[in-house]
Amino acid sequence: MKQFTSIFATLILLIAFLSTSAKVWRLNNNIGASADFTNFNAAVSSTSVLDGDTLHIEASATGYGAATINKKLTIIGPGYFLDPSNTTTPANPGLQYKPQNGWVSSVNFVAGSSGTKFIGVSFGGGSLYGDLLTNITLEKCLINQDVNFYNNGNTNVTIRKCFIYGAGINCTSGSLSNFTFENNIVYEYWGKVNLPNLTGSNNIFRNNSFYANVATSAISNCYVANNIFYNSGGTPVNFINCNIKNNIFSQNQTFTNNIESGNSINVNMATVYTLGTSNSLDSRMVLKAGSPAIGYGVTVGVVTNPDCGAFGATDPYKLSGIPSIPTIYNIVAPSSILSGAGTMNVTFSTRNNN
Repeated sequence: MKQFTSIFATLILLIAFLSTSAKVWRLNNNIGASADFTNFNAAVSSTSVLDGDTLHIEASATGYGAATINKKLTIIGPGYFLDPSNTTTPANPGLQYKPQNGWVSSVNFVAGSSGTKFIGVSFGGGSLYGDLLTNITLEKCLINQDVNFYNNGNTNVTIRKCFIYGAGINCTSGSLSNFTFENNIVYEYWGKVNLPNLTGSNNIFRNNSFYANVATSAISNCYVANNIFYNSGGTPVNFINCNIKNNIFSQNQTFTNNIESGNSINVNMATVYTLGTSNSLDSRMVLKAGSPAIGYGVTVGVVTNPDCGAFGATDPYKLSGIPSIPTIYNIVAPSSILSGAGTMNVTFSTRNNN
């Protein structure tokens, strides 16, 4: 596998959108891999890793641990739901050659972390929190742990195209403003977004798909549009001072003291989602043929009458959270070569994921 390690390293260095002045650091804890770091916190705390650098968290059967973020970093993982042998979270096959995730646990955002962005990373075994979250983006991530806004003054936080799996996005004690939550899937028991302490007038909650037993508890001071709220428990969402347009609800929903129009309530979700039991969890949220969510949304950007839910609007959810960088999804190599041979033929297939 050593020859493949060099292939992966070369591919990483060819990422087109990274600044030439910043450096890409590899995290890989697989036996035999040659990488810069094997531990998440060691990478973040290293004096060699500077503001503007990128950490590439590579696929691994084990996690990379927790870290306190005090620098502006871009942190890229391989995505999720990749392993065809996993029956608990079935895969979208053929997207990555290595089928493991890039897991990290608790992440604490402190002074200096403004501008940090996670893409394609899997979070589990802790929580995401901090003294102050400012200009933080989670994109195409698997969030299997709570995201908590404990303190006052959190602002400009974006969660986009993520899969929230049995976890909560919570702002119940601190404050949060300029919050964007769009094109996400919130799935499974206790999957919820509980944001009674949103403040200001620039909060957006748009084109998300819920499939949960608890689902959303409360949203305040927010533009809420083109979402699909499926709560099998039947509890309505508590909207506080929101502008609520063209959403689809499985439950009986009231809109007291809010601005609302075009919403559809008591919708049978069997007519909305593809669902299924053997396909990947995120593909189950694809809209069914003839779904009432098709073309039901209010205009977003240049898209008129977009579909409701995570797969609609201008920048839809991407299966398995595959980052928008080239990936290797297949390698063909001989199992052995003749003694003394100076070369071997290796064929690898790559994909542009823009």
